[in-house]
Amino acid sequence: MAVSDTGASEQPVELDISSLMALKKMPVDIFDGIYVGEVKTEALTLCIDIRHFSKFLRDNDETAVFTLIKEFTSNFLSCVNQFGYNCSYYKLVGDGAIVIWDTSTDGNIKEALLVFDSFTDFSNEYLFASYPDLGLAGALVLEKVFKYEISAETSGLKYRDYVGYGINLACRLQTLAKKDELILNSRLVQDGRIPHETQKSKQTHMQFLKGMREEDRTALYLYRHTDPQGRMD
Repeated sequence: MAVSDTGASEQPVELDISSLMALKKMPVDIFDGIYVGEVKTEALTLCIDIRHFSKFLRDNDETAVFTLIKEFTSNFLSCVNQFGYNCSYYKLVGDGAIVIWDTSTDGNIKEALLVFDSFTDFSNEYLFASYPDLGLAGALVLEKVFKYEISAETSGLKYRDYVGYGINLACRLQTLAKKDELILNSRLVQDGRIPHETQKSKQTHMQFLKGMREEDRTALYLYRHTDPQGRMD
């Protein structure tokens, strides 16, 4: 039995398989001496953000802010764990989040859309009910990312992260989305797997976004949810 610096006994912690799987999707993992350095050429990256959150911070006290952000983050993580079971990674970023699937299978695309649809509906009905100006917006892109790990051996932990054009593109495109909108990139819509509509009204704004390929500036693609009968909202 190990004893900590505070004198308390440290009991070994046993995790079930589902807990271990969830841990491996987070930025920090238990150190095992094995490092990942992988290229994911067909990764899906979902980036979400709360619209008008800056105004909310300006106009509300700390009680309202802490309550909302805690409910937002905890419920979003629950949503990912329930509907994004096959995702490879997720990370909270202030009033937003990034979720990554290493491959763009039909099943993973359905998961990504279900995470966005479900959490948007939940936020509008419950989370943002007292703050109607707030809303969820995001972008989902199919692009290359790089997965890597570095060690923090003294703490017994390992840090995992992703970088790549896919993440940069998702973060930039989501800035153009309005409340309840999900923007898609051209690679994701070209095979017709996702119902969408094309907008050119914001094309001028796209020219000011840095680090984007020209083919990603030609048009804006908005996801359109369909019901089981295939009718667009």
